[in-house]
Amino acid sequence: MKINKKGFTMLELLAVIIILGILMTIAYMGVSQYLNRAREATYEDFEENITSGVTNYLIDHSGHIPEEGESLVVDVAKLVCEGYIEDLQDPRESSKTCNLESYAIVTRNADTGYNMDLEYEACLKCSNYESAACSNSISGIERLRKDASCEVN
Repeated sequence: MKINKKGFTMLELLAVIIILGILMTIAYMGVSQYLNRAREATYEDFEENITSGVTNYLIDHSGHIPEEGESLVVDVAKLVCEGYIEDLQDPRESSKTCNLESYAIVTRNADTGYNMDLEYEACLKCSNYESAACSNSISGIERLRKDASCEVN
């Protein structure tokens, strides 16, 4: 009897499919970890942008700098409206921004000599992300909000 050797057996095909499945799982895990690290880095960059934006805002509007021992809250929507920072597109949901609920807290500590000691904390609120500064209470602190004439996403 003559045996046909032109094809693969079911066992060989099954082994190839299992190996490909294992390789795809490993690749997916690596890519998803990379994407999570990239999102976290984006959120950290957003917090730095908020801090830089509020710093520049206070340079231009020095009348809003809080007195020693006091704090000020500046909404990110105001910073976006007035052009101090760009829209903060949420990296998890590209159709949304992190503008509306995010803010910066500026605290003026004891001044030293001719220098003001200002401390900045950025509270970034996006879908599935909230920075540590958001746990600080802002009740009773003066808050600068966007003007009604300004449209923000």
